[in-house]
Amino acid sequence: MVRAIITAVTAIATTAFAVTMEAHPKNGRAVRSDNPLTVVTAPVTGDTTSSALPKAPAKSAAVAVSDVSPALSQTVGTLPPLDLTDMALWNWNAKWTASNWDNAFSPIPWRYNHIQQPNGGDTYFTLDANGAPQLQAVNGTPAYNSGLWETDVTLPQLKDGLIVAPLWLYNSGSKDEIDFEFAGRKGLDVSIHAYPDGVEHKQTVRLFAGEDFSGRRMRFEIKVDEYAGVIQMFLNGQMIQEWDRQTMPFFVSHRLKPWMEMWAANPSNSQFSFWAGQWAGLAPNEALLMTVHGYRYTSL
Repeated sequence: MVRAIITAVTAIATTAFAVTMEAHPKNGRAVRSDNPLTVVTAPVTGDTTSSALPKAPAKSAAVAVSDVSPALSQTVGTLPPLDLTDMALWNWNAKWTASNWDNAFSPIPWRYNHIQQPNGGDTYFTLDANGAPQLQAVNGTPAYNSGLWETDVTLPQLKDGLIVAPLWLYNSGSKDEIDFEFAGRKGLDVSIHAYPDGVEHKQTVRLFAGEDFSGRRMRFEIKVDEYAGVIQMFLNGQMIQEWDRQTMPFFVSHRLKPWMEMWAANPSNSQFSFWAGQWAGLAPNEALLMTVHGYRYTSL
């Protein structure tokens, strides 16, 4: 997920603006942003599935909001379910494991039992007052520096302060990272992070600013060709962002594994609130559900 908190965002802006230093949720350090965050908005005219999305920077493809409608996720093929057959608490040799410890950036801890796959098909990620879901690929899942990672996900009800990352790639050693992340109800952030010379560099683009994707079933894809130096991000088969090593001052250079998660940003942290909105908590017995219908990695 995005590991930098945005400190200068105007939700209705359509041009870039200065963002230079940001707080890093993993370690609290200031980090360098090598280009300003760009907010790309789609005009909202009642039916948000018919608005045209302007072209985003860094080779983002122009795409209509209608192209990322729930129905389209059914036209790009079926993904197999997550293979959680060997998942068990603290089993780091499994393909996947669910986190079970405090989240320093949320009032709600990660809880292993908040990821369930009752019938070997759909996998349910539940956020309630007692726990949040985070699934990470571990020793039984190889890391790759190139390939196509895909998830088929029904998103939860999006709320202010809710962070939903239906797919992100990470190297826990180098901290290289590529993200899809919904920041509350403010839009979809796509990001790349790397640490040349031990200093974090990042670029983030916010897409669909102001759009509400609550409850939509969508396909998220990250295609990495580390040798060619190209990263492409797709939403329901439509490319929405591309990064090219030849035009960037940094690039990912280590093997990556997939993660998926949903969490509530600490409402006492003003940077989190500015980035994703103010988390207001949950009503008694309220729970938010994200469903992962399928996942696949394909080598290039």
